Amino acid sequence: MSKYSRDLKIIIANEFLAGESSETLSKKYTISSRQIRYWAQVMAIHGDKSFQPTPDLRHAQARLQALKLMWANDWSLGHTSAMLNLVSPGLLFVWLDRYREKGFSGLEYQSRGKPSMKPSRIVSTHCNDEKTVEELKEEIAYLQAENAVLKKWEELRQTKRQQAKKKR
Repeated sequence: MSKYSRDLKIIIANEFLAGESSETLSKKYTISSRQIRYWAQVMAIHGDKSFQPTPDLRHAQARLQALKLMWANDWSLGHTSAMLNLVSPGLLFVWLDRYREKGFSGLEYQSRGKPSMKPSRIVSTHCNDEKTVEELKEEIAYLQAENAVLKKWEELRQTKRQQAKKKR
């Protein structure tokens, strides 16, 4: 999610394009003047379609094409980002840095956020008749542990209910 709404970006960019200085707008909105100039550049290029998400740039091939476009035309990071309607020029810099460090694989989309805490449970494709003794023992141990956790959880719920009744 973007720090600033699309509508606010359009309002500020239009004020800049109407002749207001970026320093004045920077003080008015407490946003860097460089960011305001970038938004105005995007508005000048894309008009009403400015600041729309670009889902096609999630693919590594599209990101590489963006870098090649910058190199072929000898454009700056800011101008290339504005031409591609990116959120900020910093995004293109990150792609460039990853490409230099890891090559094409560095441009692959990486999911954000914390990974799941649950380990993926490996479900055997065999039926019970085909499982080895070791697999059956592992399954029994897993089910016993799962059962113990559920019993403990239920016990804790019961004690919590009893404590709540005592407080009344």
